Amino acid sequence: MSARRGLRLATVVVGLLAAAGCASLPAGGPVEVAPATTATTWDAELARATRRVEPYQWAMRQADLRATLITPRLRQAFLTERSRFHGRFARDAATELLAMGVVDEGVDATAIDRPKGEEQILVFVAFYAADQKNRDLAITGSIWDVALVRGGARVKPMAIEAVRSSPAVSQVFPYVDRFDDLYLLRFPLVDPATGAAPLAPGTEPLHLEIASALATCDVSWSLVDAR
Repeated sequence: MSARRGLRLATVVVGLLAAAGCASLPAGGPVEVAPATTATTWDAELARATRRVEPYQWAMRQADLRATLITPRLRQAFLTERSRFHGRFARDAATELLAMGVVDEGVDATAIDRPKGEEQILVFVAFYAADQKNRDLAITGSIWDVALVRGGARVKPMAIEAVRSSPAVSQVFPYVDRFDDLYLLRFPLVDPATGAAPLAPGTEPLHLEIASALATCDVSWSLVDAR
């Protein structure tokens, strides 16, 4: 086999493997937002709320993004099956998903009248970048720009919190891989700078964009208020 033919074959194989790997998690599509009125499961709702994209340059995978939009329907599914999850991450997830964060953060903390999660959009992200030196999303000098985009509204995250990988994380989010960096992205429900509200009623899909000079990852959710 010639070197050129071998390279072409390798490229085809890589492309087929990439397509197969992404088949179970789409890059876009509808997601039900409101809590379900019939019985549902965490696994089913997690699959509906999770998106994946793997941008390639020639035969080289530049990045692999899996992102789960935390919706009221997903929170309900977690509550229903809370007892199956164990470990510290499961307890932290229960605080974020069910209690919407905490109101009382200590004696010296500024008093707030409601959990912060009531005014936030949460997205859990597993992210792999081929450039291991420049893969971190959370550092100040990150090469990656992160934003929620809907129509003409573009909202930057309030916080990008690194999550430590563990078996407890993989139990809740089975798509996590040992080579991933994990994050909880916090976006404002209403952007104080622009007044943009990414989850406001509308027909445009909600996009999560993570982009750099190396690659652009774009996944989306078409929000459906069906029950």
